[in-house]
Amino acid sequence: MTSKAEIVAQVIRARVTEKVLANDAFQHQLTADVEAVNYQKVLAALETAGWAPFHYPRNVDDIAEPWRAHVLGREQAQQAAKYLSEELGVKSKEPMLTAACNALVLVTWLPEANPDNAEKITLRNNEHLAASSAMVQNLLLMLTAEDMGNYWSSGGKLGSTEMFDYLGISTDEALLAAVFVEYPQAKLMDDENKQRKPGAHRDKRSLNWVREIS
Repeated sequence: MTSKAEIVAQVIRARVTEKVLANDAFQHQLTADVEAVNYQKVLAALETAGWAPFHYPRNVDDIAEPWRAHVLGREQAQQAAKYLSEELGVKSKEPMLTAACNALVLVTWLPEANPDNAEKITLRNNEHLAASSAMVQNLLLMLTAEDMGNYWSSGGKLGSTEMFDYLGISTDEALLAAVFVEYPQAKLMDDENKQRKPGAHRDKRSLNWVREIS
């Protein structure tokens, strides 16, 4: 019988970074029903990911968590890709990543500001950022457990004021992660319009960062 620890270890090791890119004209081939079922799984993955620990309640809009998640389905992501390329003139990879995904989760966090106690606020913000990062990792693992491809990007222009205005995201928030999601059925489809680029650091891992104190 597989233990809980073994299952968790399998999911962690199975998660891989893969960038999936396409041009703005890319046409997704999944049916609406398949898209809808998978989209609900993304929302469920977020709900579970939200059990990440946080040290200080942020208490903005009566929400304790220091993070927020803004979820775009395929159509919304396609529209955002066009806005990035056509309206903002973005030439980097963000429009191509956004055009290729089945869903996009923009995870933000809420920094605090208090010039009268900068040292304390810096420590609290470090806690907020660490907690929000833990939530993102939880999300990646839940998506992996659902056999969904996922890529954590810093987001680039997706975190710009113009893009936040377009998506209705408060500028009091700061972008931590743009998580690009590819549904299992899409992963199985070969398409000449899609490019796949594996992560660069998987083969560089070691345990040299572990130090046992005797």
